[in-house]
Amino acid sequence: MSVQADPPVPGVEIALDSLRLRVGDHVGVFYRGMEECQAVVLPLIDEALASGCGVIYVSDHDTPEEIRRQLLAEAIDADAATARGQLRLVPSTDAYLPGGVFEPDRTVEFYQQASKKSQQRGYPILCVIGEMGWKRRECPGTERFLEYEALYAVHFGDAPAITLCLYDIEQTRGDQIFELLRLHRRVVLNGIEMRNPCRMDPSVLVSHTGPNHNGRPG
Repeated sequence: MSVQADPPVPGVEIALDSLRLRVGDHVGVFYRGMEECQAVVLPLIDEALASGCGVIYVSDHDTPEEIRRQLLAEAIDADAATARGQLRLVPSTDAYLPGGVFEPDRTVEFYQQASKKSQQRGYPILCVIGEMGWKRRECPGTERFLEYEALYAVHFGDAPAITLCLYDIEQTRGDQIFELLRLHRRVVLNGIEMRNPCRMDPSVLVSHTGPNHNGRPG
């Protein structure tokens, strides 16, 4: 069961079975089905809380209440962590699609504000976990999600955060997977961590994308 730990130091490390996470990491996790997703997410939340990190989990497949019950079933005291301001469970519509429209800059601002709130509550390092299934809804702006990933990488490159972007590989196009692999220095695929020595500079993608570029390099 997670307990409130002392505030973490910049060198905090979260150790999972197949992955070690440190401040500044921005990892793409590709999974098949929610069972595989939860096998990564639930232990990650447990370890992050125990390490004294703030945690925000933006879920798309399950509601925050369903996530809460899953955490409690794993003996992770989500209620206590939420009450002390360490854990936030947020639906994807609130973070990514307020008003039914996706705007990359607005979403980055959402996470920047979440980071500030976490620091104000005494958790200087924020663990950001975001399910990306919302992009399949094809709401206005969702074609810009690659631009968002690049924007996030630029703005959070030096932030006191650990970020995991969660993609169901069976619901992501092959060309999108290729671009996402280029944007993440580290990826987890089939439960195996891989490092990307050919990661592109995300600022290059930002400079070549926008509302008129359909989220693709131009």
